[in-house]
Amino acid sequence: MPMLLEARPEKLDISLQKEEEISFVPQLEESDESTSEVQEEHAVSLTEYFRQVPIARGDTTCGEAAVMLSDGLEHPCIVLCDEHMKPTGLLMRESLYRLLNGRFAADLFYRKPIMNVANASPVIVDIHMDPAAIIDAALRRDEDHFYDCLLVTEQDRLLGVLTIRDVMSLSRKLQQEASADRISTVTESAQEISRIHEAVSKLVQAANQTVREAGQVILLSNEGEGRLRQVESSYLQVHEHMGDQGKHASQMLESIKTGAGMARSIRTLADQSGLLALNASIEAAHAGEYGRGFQIVAGEIRALAKQTREVAGNMTVLLQNIESLTQQTVSLIQASGTEIDESAQYVKEGAVAFGKLNHAVKALSCIVETIAAEGGEAGRVAENIQLKLKAMITDHSEL
Repeated sequence: MPMLLEARPEKLDISLQKEEEISFVPQLEESDESTSEVQEEHAVSLTEYFRQVPIARGDTTCGEAAVMLSDGLEHPCIVLCDEHMKPTGLLMRESLYRLLNGRFAADLFYRKPIMNVANASPVIVDIHMDPAAIIDAALRRDEDHFYDCLLVTEQDRLLGVLTIRDVMSLSRKLQQEASADRISTVTESAQEISRIHEAVSKLVQAANQTVREAGQVILLSNEGEGRLRQVESSYLQVHEHMGDQGKHASQMLESIKTGAGMARSIRTLADQSGLLALNASIEAAHAGEYGRGFQIVAGEIRALAKQTREVAGNMTVLLQNIESLTQQTVSLIQASGTEIDESAQYVKEGAVAFGKLNHAVKALSCIVETIAAEGGEAGRVAENIQLKLKAMITDHSEL
């Protein structure tokens, strides 16, 4: 680093005229509310990085500035401020050394005010600015002033300066925090992907179980539909048999009615035979001794007619009872046929319902199989993402 010129003019008075002309930047109080707000907004606070430097008025001479920079601490610069501590210029240590190390520097610059050689347009940043924006402002400077300090202010009052090393430290801190945030985000994403993968795996297992159960439901549905078809066929056969029984019962009624007519005819004949036998007996009595044998025959015919009349009466009563029972049987057959028709209709509807259920379960099974396939693919994608996130976490940890 260049040194100050050792030989100085004898008449040069480099003593400080007033204490207020040359002072240092005041410390930023810890209780400052604005600073606490900055710390809340940004994890990185500028109070950890800016440093204090000497400040001077614009009429301070270069010689006095050289004494300020060589007295005590190695300050990187001097900041020119007005009476309100508002920065008006910046004089870097290296710039002043280059001016004062020339052959005729003592005569040319020692008594000149530093405002003539200072940078009147330094980069000024507010302490509330985003650190990333401050770094961008430092990097956008031209080469002539790239290594100049940045002036940190609050409400236009100077707080301190940031050297290029401070800016680099700030940038490194931001990168470390960003890297930590990325690692945290990636870790949380990996955990979330892991949970998603676990949920998808459970979904796939549930879908596969549903497919198996749907297959069992389809088998049971097919079996139930087949059984109902058999029941329907049996109902049809029973209905057909009962129809035949109804026909036979109707024919029996007709036969009973015919038998009842015949029984009435037999009774009528028996009555007529009884009258004829009575007439024959009367005539035999008139014949006297000669008609006695015929009278005996006529008595037997009368007895036979009476027995025939009784048998015909009993036969008529029996046929009437049989007719009544047959009519009840026909009514029962007809009622049973109606019930069988209704039951057969229910069986048909049940078979149709089983068919619809079978179709719905097959459609559901196809949907669940698709869900299982898509879930398996999603699980594989989640697993790949999880592996990549773990690799990213490992790479960041190694860095």
